[in-house]
Amino acid sequence: MFAIVMAGGSGTRLWPLSRRETPKQLLPLTGDTSLLQQTVARLGGVLEPRDIYVITSQAHVRPTQRQLPQLPEENVLGEPLARSTAVAAGLATVLTRRESDEVALVLPADHFVADEKAFADALREAARAAERGYLVTLGVVPTHAATGYGYIKAGTRLHPAVPTALVERFVEKPDPERAAAFLEEGSHYWNAGIFVWRVYAFRQAVERFQPALSAALDRVAAVHRTPGWMTEVRTILEAVPAITIDVGIAEPAAAEGRMAVVPLEAGWSDIGSWSALLEALSTASGADLVASGHHLDRGSHRVLVHGGDRLVVTVGLEDLIIVDTPDALLVCHRDRAEEIKPVLDEIARTAGERYL
Repeated sequence: MFAIVMAGGSGTRLWPLSRRETPKQLLPLTGDTSLLQQTVARLGGVLEPRDIYVITSQAHVRPTQRQLPQLPEENVLGEPLARSTAVAAGLATVLTRRESDEVALVLPADHFVADEKAFADALREAARAAERGYLVTLGVVPTHAATGYGYIKAGTRLHPAVPTALVERFVEKPDPERAAAFLEEGSHYWNAGIFVWRVYAFRQAVERFQPALSAALDRVAAVHRTPGWMTEVRTILEAVPAITIDVGIAEPAAAEGRMAVVPLEAGWSDIGSWSALLEALSTASGADLVASGHHLDRGSHRVLVHGGDRLVVTVGLEDLIIVDTPDALLVCHRDRAEEIKPVLDEIARTAGERYL
């Protein structure tokens, strides 16, 4: 068994801390170590370092290697261009050259998990299902009617004694009313984007559902690894459309009864926005004000302050996000934190690329 950690995201919704040069997976947002370091450490309960691979952009290979000295340097793979998760997982599967009957864990680098033992147990259960030929995903047991996540509808259990079930369907991010209905109905899980499968089962699914990607991966596998070989890999992948695992592989596999879901209750968050970070840290600490850096408060609630050496003082605030960096300050309502991403286009146009 081995793991592929996907670390190619840009984390634009966590601007101004997450930037092009320092994407969110390389930042210590939830503790003293980065999200990437926490992800790899979490896998240490299941795998040896030699069996953990990270695929990231070529620009971030060196910073990633520096953060993960316990991994062999060659286990940090450089992706020549961004083509979304299905392409990244396929490319990493080819580059690792692992055996076709091995089980691969494929997961993002930038998630938060409070209960690492429960997470490891869920991965082991998923591996058992994968050994039976299923493509498997982890489904987070919802704690509220969230509208920021896609959902997984579970169907028939694979065995009465375990909660692992067939995936009936994947559901796009719902509106509040539909999310509330999912929560009341049960058997619906948040889609965490974590997958487990045998290598050959994944490659068969790619061949069936994404033949263009499959053909490209066959060409990549045949490339001789001589100096400059990644240029040839880039040329091959340029012709492949960007496609996610969810849409390109998981959804059609579920329609054919080939996807299974393992419930996960581990205090999970994708840290997809500042409001998600506030929620995750508040839940973990039991406090409704979360602050870092030099900060002083009087009577504020449901507030996140991320600062540095400069003193930040908050008085009587509610439901706010405040992020102070040397060259940019963000202040926004927690319910509108998702709007940061589209604002970046305006920042680039009016203030300059240097802020990105």
